[in-house]
Amino acid sequence: MSDDCGCTGSGVYGASGDFPLPFPPQPGPIPGPDDGPLPFPIPLDPNRWRPVERLDPNRLELIRCIRRTGISGRYSGSSGAAFLGNERLELRIDVDMRYSADSPVMNKVSGDHFTSSFVLAPHLRRTSVYSHSWIVDNPTVAWSRCNAVITGAVRFFSGTRPATTVRIVVSWSTWGPTVADVTFSGGVTRTFSGMSFVSDSFRTLELEVDYCASADVAPDAPSYGTHQHANRPADISDRTLDIARAYREAGVDLTLNTAGRSVVDDSAPGFATWNVAELHDAMETAYSRYTSAWPDWRMWGLQVGSFDSAGLGGIMFDAPAANGGAGDRPDRQGFAVSRNHSWFTNLVAAPTTQAQFDAMRKYLYVWVHEAGHAWNLLHSWNKGRPSSLSWMNYDWKYDAINGADTFWARFRMRFDDEELIHMRHGDRTTVIMGGDDWGTGGHLEAPPAAALEAGPDQPVELMVRAKPFYPLMEPVSVELRLRNTTAGPIPIDARLDPRYGTTAVVVSRPDGTWVDFASVLCLLSDAEIRILAPAPTGGAADGPDRYSEQVPLTFGSSGFVFDAPGIYRIKAIYYDGQIMAVSNVASIRVGVPQSRDEDRFAADWFTNQVGLTVALGGSMSPHLDAGMDLLRAAADRFGATEVGTAAAQVVAAGVGDDFFRRQGDEVVKTHDADPEAALSLTEPALKAHKAKGDKTTNLAFRALVEQRAELHVAAGRPAEAKRELTSLGTTLARRGANDDVVAEVKSEAEAVAKR
Repeated sequence: MSDDCGCTGSGVYGASGDFPLPFPPQPGPIPGPDDGPLPFPIPLDPNRWRPVERLDPNRLELIRCIRRTGISGRYSGSSGAAFLGNERLELRIDVDMRYSADSPVMNKVSGDHFTSSFVLAPHLRRTSVYSHSWIVDNPTVAWSRCNAVITGAVRFFSGTRPATTVRIVVSWSTWGPTVADVTFSGGVTRTFSGMSFVSDSFRTLELEVDYCASADVAPDAPSYGTHQHANRPADISDRTLDIARAYREAGVDLTLNTAGRSVVDDSAPGFATWNVAELHDAMETAYSRYTSAWPDWRMWGLQVGSFDSAGLGGIMFDAPAANGGAGDRPDRQGFAVSRNHSWFTNLVAAPTTQAQFDAMRKYLYVWVHEAGHAWNLLHSWNKGRPSSLSWMNYDWKYDAINGADTFWARFRMRFDDEELIHMRHGDRTTVIMGGDDWGTGGHLEAPPAAALEAGPDQPVELMVRAKPFYPLMEPVSVELRLRNTTAGPIPIDARLDPRYGTTAVVVSRPDGTWVDFASVLCLLSDAEIRILAPAPTGGAADGPDRYSEQVPLTFGSSGFVFDAPGIYRIKAIYYDGQIMAVSNVASIRVGVPQSRDEDRFAADWFTNQVGLTVALGGSMSPHLDAGMDLLRAAADRFGATEVGTAAAQVVAAGVGDDFFRRQGDEVVKTHDADPEAALSLTEPALKAHKAKGDKTTNLAFRALVEQRAELHVAAGRPAEAKRELTSLGTTLARRGANDDVVAEVKSEAEAVAKR
């Protein structure tokens, strides 16, 4: 029923999003003086003056309940239910527009609970410990003039609790604060009265970004006008987005910490690009300055000149070593962006051309995308949404499905709804930086990869191939091979390592449970297009129709994968935006310890220190000293065995290369490459590969010899590098390798001799 101010007295919020505005229009301007001067004294006219009328109480009620903003946002309050302490609730209400139509309403309510208590030693202080989180998936909202009543069934993210409902009364007044009273009933009973409105954002984030001197050029942060580039949605609102505004629209109050910004001098002689081990060390060094506990709503970014891989534009770190020991929690702490990537060739501080607008838009995209991974957001296609218009999709992958240039023509510069629900209302442990493992909680809507099966009409065949037996502790790598099965050429993305997101790998452990393999690094880069020749016919040679890559699976974001004896089954799924291929299931067996001494050593081996060092391909970072020391011990103890030679190869990768570290505000060399020592370490592995091997070990053999060839060149012996590569080509040909592979190796041998 409407009153004379045009307000509806009550109403129920529905799924359509149409609901009555719960507040009347603002009062008009206060009348001003008459046009002319008033005479003085004013003559008293008894006919003009009459007693003041009594103000209508109904109109007072209208003025008392004026509300100029929505009720959605974050509230905080406590319940005095615990002895000598209480329980604190952080409440998030998301049922009406907060500040802009560009920040969609998700129609959810959620909360995080913390137990607060007093600690007496060493002095009286209050502590707060996170307890649990919940969500109301389908809240009902009844609006009145001065309050809104929200009700719904509570779904707890963890633990087992009886059915529980919640009733939230949000009250407001013209001159007073907006408050919420929360009552849980049913299985859980608790009341939180007078909860204070804190912010119209649902989460907070402190972002600190440091810059290498070579990348400290204007613009040092993105700022893009949504109407600047011509290829855009016709009806997108005209607004300026930087990383803070982009995340505010997602419901996050992001503070860019410029006061603590550092510029790192990266002009050290011999230093040109960053490898992943050096980037990881830089992140550890940055976070070693913080003394607060994790997890926390904090993220660190580093803008560098270039990565080792020229095509790599951004990277998310997922396996820190500080705050509890190398490789221990916290996870998902930071990211890095390459300023010298070709995407940013036309990047200028004040863009005026379409090419410059495109570069600025891509600059903003990379920042938001990489930071999104730290919120535990996977790529869109990894969540079963390859056509999602989201910061977490790739433009070229979307275009491959929907047509050229369609991503930017349709992208509204936002996360998709499922991602917004995760960021705003997901289980706190799966969202907060330093919380649960990368890849958990952010993709629960994806179909289980383990259930996918290869169809008979796949244009590309994906094969997983591995040697059948691995001794316990030997790092596990498998071959992923794509083969064209059609009569025409097919382009594929040659980046088969899961860290790039094009290929997903699932592993069935000895107990029968399937687990996703998630890399400790997430890389954003250009596609590496390779054309697979048509399937051979009429006795033509195999080779150009296929492509293989050796992929390490030893250690991921959840730790070691193959850490117990038994049978493991491995399946892979390739998806590049157009072609999906599901592999066979490859089985391997991991052996039992061969001695009591080996069993004792395994307890030290299966630690995050060792796993992260292996995943990074060796590292001379002091944050990972314990891992490198144990790998050296394994190389010495197990000698020419599979475990010993594999450990030695990891150590050699670190020893054989220069290592640069951030110390203070400069990059310095802390380790000089020692190619002779690295060659000595890999000699047992070379002998083992020459003595025995087959197709399942050809890729590993080739990778070893190519590693040694680079070491020979660094030691000033290119002729020796050519000799080992030539010998490799001969051995691979004898073991049945394809002709084009043998030709590639021989070409490498000729090229290395000229260096």
